[in-house]
Amino acid sequence: MWATIDRNAQRVALIHELIQPGESFALTDGQQVALNRLTTGLDEGQFEFLLKAPTGSGKTEVMLRVAVDTIMKTDGYVVILAPTRDLIRQHVTYFTERLEGTGIGVGQIHGGATPGERRAVEAGIANGTIHVVVGSAMMLTIDRHWDILDSSDLLVVDDVNAFDEREHLRLLEDLDCPMLFASATPDELRRFLERIGAMDNVVAMKGMPFDVLPTKVHKVEGVWGEPPAEQLSRADVLIRDHLARGSRIFVIGRTRGDVPRLAERLEHTYGIEVQQLRGDMADTEEQGRRHRRKGVRVNEVGTRIEMMNAFRGKAPAVLAATNLVGSGIDIPAADLIVITDSDAFGESEVEQLIGRVGRRERPSDAVLLTGTTFEKNPSRAMASPRAKSFMPTGMRARQFNFGRRR
Repeated sequence: MWATIDRNAQRVALIHELIQPGESFALTDGQQVALNRLTTGLDEGQFEFLLKAPTGSGKTEVMLRVAVDTIMKTDGYVVILAPTRDLIRQHVTYFTERLEGTGIGVGQIHGGATPGERRAVEAGIANGTIHVVVGSAMMLTIDRHWDILDSSDLLVVDDVNAFDEREHLRLLEDLDCPMLFASATPDELRRFLERIGAMDNVVAMKGMPFDVLPTKVHKVEGVWGEPPAEQLSRADVLIRDHLARGSRIFVIGRTRGDVPRLAERLEHTYGIEVQQLRGDMADTEEQGRRHRRKGVRVNEVGTRIEMMNAFRGKAPAVLAATNLVGSGIDIPAADLIVITDSDAFGESEVEQLIGRVGRRERPSDAVLLTGTTFEKNPSRAMASPRAKSFMPTGMRARQFNFGRRR
């Protein structure tokens, strides 16, 4: 099985521009050390881990290999929770391509999948044809999906900072499965991670799988109350420069309402079609029809899958979006990000957003437009005391009978 996975690695790495033609795919030293520490810890019966990995360090590859190791040793299944449906689809594509020919089935459970697709994944888990489930926080709120999480042989929570601490993170404490949390900036969730026990087993990665030129960050002072579309003029020189280079460009608005106005201004100023990504867009036409039948208002600009495919498929290209793109979206040749009203974003959010560019051996820039709003985004760190529990810190019931993996 590992031989097949390694053969797939070279092909997939070329497709996703992780390596250049003529190069060979190989794990970095940091990835190999992280993989060894995580698999050894799970074999020894440890239950909680934190993978501290900067953006672009290759944590998805480590997650994949830990998942495969777990599946081979337990003959069970692994669940990966991701904060956005766009990241879920990216993970599903990557895992499916990497695991082709191994017999390891991959499925997805989230609001963008049809009820029939979700039922098929549930049936696949039951009959042993689905071994990797990539899902959203929706799985925490539905009883039958909760049971899938609780019975998994490993739960990976990717980009844990992006999950809501009241609606999602607290619910994780009641699960009895081993957990791996992944984060580039875990300090703002330190209290939660300490409470659940993940800070006792921190695995850090630092090296990048390819040479990266540091992203140059430009903090540009604006005027208080200046509309986001007007702020774009302060990044005009860099936008024109990157369009001339054939770059892909992210332009970030604070709210859903900002996105269409940003797109309109960009199209008018630069004469280029601009894609959009915002939370009220349906993933597919089928999902849009389902929402409309239920009376849910759907933005009609296009579907999220159509927009992301169009953005990935051409260069130069521009995507106007909310901070949805901050959660792990990896776009080749994305070399400029412009963040309007940047003061309204938390420090971790800004770091994650900047991490969307500069992922390859190309010069990249990030423009933070500041001084335009009084609104500040407070830390998401959980400050409240630990909820009442009969279990010691970091201990859950299933830990007593899980034992060593074989």
